[in-house]
Parts: sequence; C-alpha cells; structure tokens
Amino acid sequence: MVDNNSCSQTWLEEYGDYLFSYAFLRVKDKHLAEDLVQETLLAAITSEDTFANRSSIRTWLTGILKHKLIDSFRRQGREFVMGDLVDQDDNDKLDYFFKSNGRWVNKPDAFPNPESAFEQKEFWRIFQQCLSGLKPKQAEVFLAKEIHGLSSEDVCKDFELTPTNVWVLMHRARLALGHCLKMHWVD
Repeated sequence: MVDNNSCSQTWLEEYGDYLFSYAFLRVKDKHLAEDLVQETLLAAITSEDTFANRSSIRTWLTGILKHKLIDSFRRQGREFVMGDLVDQDDNDKLDYFFKSNGRWVNKPDAFPNPESAFEQKEFWRIFQQCLSGLKPKQAEVFLAKEIHGLSSEDVCKDFELTPTNVWVLMHRARLALGHCLKMHWVD
C-alpha cells in the first residue's frame, strides 16, 4: 500500500518530467509521450492499492510506463492510415487504387501458388544434394561465381587459380549438376 506522503496527486509533480523524458526518448512524439504518461498515471492511480513497496514509486511507475509503451508499439504495428500509403495531396485516396467502376488501377500481383513454392523448395533441396556431390573445389568455385556473382578475375584471385582452371572447374561443375538435376528433378 502506498503511504499517504506519496499520494497520487504529487506523482505528476515528482515524476512527470522523468516519465515524459523516458517516453519521449522512445516514441519521438511529444503528444504520444504525454498520452503515455497520462495513461501510466491513470493506471497507477487505479492500482494504487496493489503497490507492495518492493521498489521505489519511480521504478513502479516506470514499469507501468514500459507496459504502456509496448502496448503502443503493438497498436502502431497493427494500424495504418490509408493516407500513409498514398500522396497526401490526393483528394480522394481511393482513386489512387481504384477506377470509377471499382476495378483496380494496377492489379496487385497474385499470391504465390503454394504448389509452385513447394516445387521451388524441393528443387533447391535436390540442387543442394547435387551440389554436395561435386568435388569441394568445383562446388566452391561454382558457388562463388554463379550464386555469389563473383567475377572470374575475383575467383582466380580468391582461389589462386588460373583463368583456364576456373573455366575447367565451372565446365565440369555445370555438366555434373546438369546430369544430377536431370536424373533427380526433371525426369
């Protein structure tokens, strides 16, 4: 129970500036920080009887404020204003997305087909198996050049190989991968 010397009327005077600074540093919005401090003090007043004096009042109020901040961030993550998606100068925000007949101006892309996503995932699993069947140097050079996009010069320098060696390793890797994928994926 909170003692009468630290009654709720003085909390704003004693801790208001600290709570406001704490909130403002996190939300960077003066009005939102003020609202969060008000919500904190209101919550503290309504639960004043549950304060167990295991910490200072300032620490207790800061804990309440932390929960209010988390709630605020969650709300912001779920909510958006249509004006955030379009230019503020547009008179009718929906005209940006829809024609007068209600059809899309630019139809959004279709959601990916789950079957094709599964096939793609299965392809990469088989590709990984085929890649692991290559000789280590072939696999390293192939990954560096084809997957990571390094130039032939960089591959030569990084692996201390001649351009001819890189060409031979790439040629053999492509043949082996093509054969493996034809056996396990295409057919």
